[in-house]
Amino acid sequence: MGDYPKDLQHFFVVGLSYKKSDSAVRSRFAISQEQYDWILEQANARGIAELFVLSTCNRTELYALAPDVETLISLICEATGQSEEEFRQFAYLYRAETAVQHLFQVAAGLDSQILGDYEIVGQIKIAIKYAKEKAAIGPFIERLFNQVLATSKLIKNQTALSS
Repeated sequence: MGDYPKDLQHFFVVGLSYKKSDSAVRSRFAISQEQYDWILEQANARGIAELFVLSTCNRTELYALAPDVETLISLICEATGQSEEEFRQFAYLYRAETAVQHLFQVAAGLDSQILGDYEIVGQIKIAIKYAKEKAAIGPFIERLFNQVLATSKLIKNQTALSS
């Protein structure tokens, strides 16, 4: 099951945000600390090479190097006890370059309710640090995150986006 190239084509984002779902829907798919632990425990058994979860009041997202997007959808729905049908109704599913672009937009505050919201970078840092402590982050997400961090710093320091 874990036998697939650990490359860009296997990098996915599945999630919900304020754009397509209201707070009631988002709260049902929000990931608690216990659920995050469960997801990280399950990840390896399901062939997920690398993974972190970003769960805030405005979004719940799984970023992962995985065999396929279905694995991630079932993981988030099992963790939250919600139906895959409902998740799919409100979710976005990104792969490869689109998934990477999404992460950059989120970290830059371009995908926030408040344009330029810089708080999200701290939330991403915490999510990745936690996943790393649980050995769920490898070289792919590590390198990607370093680029995302550098880019979000440039945006904050060289534009007025956060103002």
